Amino acid sequence: MMQADVFLDHEVLAAGQPQKLYLMARLMSGAASPDRQRRPLNLGLVIDRSGSMAGDKISYTRQAAQFLVQNLGANDTLSVVLYHHDVEVLLPPQPVIHKDAVAQRIGAIKTGGTTNLSAGWLEGCNLTAANLKPDQLNRVIIMSDGLANRGITDVSRLVALAQQKREQGISTTTMGLGTDFNEDLLMAMADAGGGAFYFIESPEVAPLIFQEELSGLLSVVGQNLVIQVEFGEHVEAITQLNAYPAETNARLVSYRVGDVFGDEIKTLVLELSLSALPSVGEFDLARLRFVYDELYDGGSERRIIEKPVRVKAGPAGEPLPSPQKDVRRSVLLLQAAQARREAIQSADRGNYKEASQSLHAVADAIEQSGALDDELNEEHDALRKQARDLESGAAYYDKYSRKSMATQAFYTMSDWHEGTQSLRTRELERAIKKPTVERKPGVTPAALVWNSRRFPLNGDLIRVGRAAQNDIVIDRRSVSRFHCQMTRRDDGLVLEDLSSTNGTFVNETRLDGPHILSVGDVVRLGDEQVVFHE
Repeated sequence: MMQADVFLDHEVLAAGQPQKLYLMARLMSGAASPDRQRRPLNLGLVIDRSGSMAGDKISYTRQAAQFLVQNLGANDTLSVVLYHHDVEVLLPPQPVIHKDAVAQRIGAIKTGGTTNLSAGWLEGCNLTAANLKPDQLNRVIIMSDGLANRGITDVSRLVALAQQKREQGISTTTMGLGTDFNEDLLMAMADAGGGAFYFIESPEVAPLIFQEELSGLLSVVGQNLVIQVEFGEHVEAITQLNAYPAETNARLVSYRVGDVFGDEIKTLVLELSLSALPSVGEFDLARLRFVYDELYDGGSERRIIEKPVRVKAGPAGEPLPSPQKDVRRSVLLLQAAQARREAIQSADRGNYKEASQSLHAVADAIEQSGALDDELNEEHDALRKQARDLESGAAYYDKYSRKSMATQAFYTMSDWHEGTQSLRTRELERAIKKPTVERKPGVTPAALVWNSRRFPLNGDLIRVGRAAQNDIVIDRRSVSRFHCQMTRRDDGLVLEDLSSTNGTFVNETRLDGPHILSVGDVVRLGDEQVVFHE
């Protein structure tokens, strides 16, 4: 059995005045029993093999697909479709028995042509539908690295088709690789199709993403979770902070949350706009129903858990208790996700100042919340960094940064904030490890580049830090006020740390004395990377 709970950010409100109240509905599943017979998978794997997939992209995609094959069993059904300007069925639907033979066929995939995404995906749906059974998990996984430029290219039609397939029992997971795919399309298809969306920001991440998707599919303990909210006379409006598909019928709103995995917590956060509570006392606001199919060996059973939502009203003017911290944390994380969506809309119009202000506003709210913990501190720092980056305008806001921000918003609003944190961690690790300029030992650099901004290295003493008095200002939390300095000598430009809090690292070695800089040196100040150029 699963456990359902409902929490309010305030259990007591003031009588006699309209106000807003945050509600968090939560469903917790237990671990998937190791002895249970998991539900068989009926998977259609659809792989883009257009010309832009050549090189590392197709190489890591082949590895990821082979990983998936090795982790399926004889009770699972797999089909593989390849698409470019045309569609090819590499593997008709069949039980996963001859794994090595299937892996060899995947290993021979070649690239070339344009991107007919719709034809490839629909063929994957057709092959999955040929073996459609109610006691299986039926899903199509499509990977693309480019724009849909042949076949059906209209976003609304593809999204409507994804919803239609879902209603027929086939869900769709979408994976975008690189920077040239249409993230708005793939996110909308996954949302309507009842699957997941993944941003594979670099080819080597593909096997990790496939593992994430497969681990979820292999541990499903519940399906078709819908949270229904039947609200009473004191609730004037309901606003969802997540991004689940919703249907409204009179005073009943239904949120389609989807599959439930083992050891998972599903949450839905709502903002309730309340009319003035007429008097001191207790009031019924709403009734919640958690409706889902719980899976067990050989079948499933429909479950319904009902929870009342009540609030107390106290005398106006009396101090109210502090907000419930778990609810407040979830609200702030979701408001940060919404701010990223708003920032993208502003930046798409070229209004970078407005985009930056949206992110700064939520970072301010986190600072003032009094609910700070490690998770919110990390979110605060990420918001500040993205807000300041956006102040650089088009120099920062490119296809990659748009996809990264959109993905972080999507993951958090889909109740997978861990995915947001993992993406940011990988970005930081990649920035630290990847040199951007050929190193030329002994050649004195003439400029420093940070965050796409170029600073000439003029003068005999150049100080770097967060304070405005520095010659080069890097206004980031991990950078000390006066972090390091460069001194010009006969033997070149010498870098020294100024007892900074988070250290100065040259090519990932912590600086403990003077270092003569060369072109191509990668220096990290706390979490901020700078590169020295000719």
